[in-house]
Amino acid sequence: MNDLRKAADASAREFLSGIYAKVREFDVTLARNAILDCLFSAEEPDFIRDVAEHPLYASDARRVIGRMKPNMVELAGRTLRAAA
Repeated sequence: MNDLRKAADASAREFLSGIYAKVREFDVTLARNAILDCLFSAEEPDFIRDVAEHPLYASDARRVIGRMKPNMVELAGRTLRAAA
């Protein structure tokens, strides 16, 4: 796991812990990959679009990423600073 991925994971966990009493690992994965997608570093290009259209994961993705949306620039910036 590279530094950017670790930083995105930490940013995702911190953000989600402020919203949900119990943070699910799947939610962390969605949030981490969404942050990396915004930084053009996701393993899967267009992760946000693809997961939001996925028949099984769309509702979870929209819930998690929808909560992140107003804070995405800040989360991406925090991730970049932490990885530097």
